[in-house]
Amino acid sequence: MIDTASGEDSAESRRDQARVRADELRTRLEELAYGLPVTTAAAERARARAGEALERARQAHHSAASRHIDAGEAHLRAAAVHEQAAMQADRGADAHQDAAERHREAAQFHRLAASEQWIAEDNDARRLI
Repeated sequence: MIDTASGEDSAESRRDQARVRADELRTRLEELAYGLPVTTAAAERARARAGEALERARQAHHSAASRHIDAGEAHLRAAAVHEQAAMQADRGADAHQDAAERHREAAQFHRLAASEQWIAEDNDARRLI
């Protein structure tokens, strides 16, 4: 289920899907406890659920990478503001330069974190094939 307003699964939709999966697992555990054999349908359902979980993980990595990119860009904008302030400051220019450097370092951290998320997303996508 896709929330058309945001283009992403809504929290309500994800909650409902999780409840369905939990009910299926409880049912399967009861079947196993009673000694019922594994059926082809149960195996196919389990395979499908595993694929769905992998797709959710891939989507989460993609979203996390996007948020890291956004955060890195925000830090670069903040660094630019501090550099402008340093150029115009009569006093405290060093503090602004230091703040700009910290923002550039934070931007680099977010670029690296986004790269890690992209790698994880790519790994998940390969497993889906």
